[in-house]
Amino acid sequence: MSKAAILDASAVLAYLQMEKGQDRVEAAMDAGLCRLSTVNACEVLSKLCEKGMPPQEAQAALNDLGLLIVDFDAEQAAQAAFLRVRTKAIGASLGDRACLALADHAAHANTTPVVYTAEQNWTRLKWPFKIVTIR
Repeated sequence: MSKAAILDASAVLAYLQMEKGQDRVEAAMDAGLCRLSTVNACEVLSKLCEKGMPPQEAQAALNDLGLLIVDFDAEQAAQAAFLRVRTKAIGASLGDRACLALADHAAHANTTPVVYTAEQNWTRLKWPFKIVTIR
């Protein structure tokens, strides 16, 4: 079984903005290819631009990370929708559920996913994959 590191938007933003926990994200990226949902890529780009970064610079910063950007397809959309009821109590956003759906998909595809996030509340639920909180 192969390992799959999956990054939440909060982890990517922590790394790019050199926030607390960025060292854990860097270690994950140094260990091998990390995956990021297109929904989370959108969230990262949105937040960078919201903070004043020009769009081309934001896109370049994300591209330079060398992440595998995984399309949010119909199967993942359905899984993220089904997670809504289960994750409502922890306040999971669509971006959160997109990340969790990607991890769930990987868990059922002969990989052992490890999800990196700043969202502490994700650990309150049981998952078929490992959650690593970066701070």
